Amino acid sequence: MMDRRELLYRASMLLGGAITASAASGILAGCTTTSPDTIGDVKTGFLTPAETATVSALADQIIPRTDTPGATDVGVPAFIDRMLAGFYTDKERDIVRAGLASVDADANRLRGKPFAQLTSDEQVALMKQYDQAQYDYTRANATTQNAPPHYFRLIKELTIIGFCTSEPGAKQLMRYEQTPGPYRGDVPVSEIGKAWAL
Repeated sequence: MMDRRELLYRASMLLGGAITASAASGILAGCTTTSPDTIGDVKTGFLTPAETATVSALADQIIPRTDTPGATDVGVPAFIDRMLAGFYTDKERDIVRAGLASVDADANRLRGKPFAQLTSDEQVALMKQYDQAQYDYTRANATTQNAPPHYFRLIKELTIIGFCTSEPGAKQLMRYEQTPGPYRGDVPVSEIGKAWAL
């Protein structure tokens, strides 16, 4: 069985060895991919509609639909929005918001339209640049204490965690075993091999 701690470990391995404390706290608190816009009187959303479109396009390129569902199919944009609103720090939210603005600015310089409206090849070409910039930034700040994370790293982290914590991600991508599992009281002893005493 895979519990939340195992998920944190596996997600950190997919991301190169570490995840942010904000992501860990969201997972351990049980953040879901779907929720109402408000809980009580508190608004749970963070992203604007334009930012949601950009995040959706980025997430769909990070985990596209193949023979399994893609990131947007399983509600990753809603998960990212909830995590940013409820678990990430103001500094991290500012980094993501500025990063998403720069993504759309790059797309507008390239084709005169937002990132979400670019072709898949154009999106991938820009994302390769962002990934390299994030890699260079991380290496340059490897010895710097409390260096802020790169926005693209945060988006990748949230996309992978959001997908892996969804039902399709858990059941189709990762090994999933329902616990405690179904009750089968009529299993022949011949299938079990021997009976166990407590």
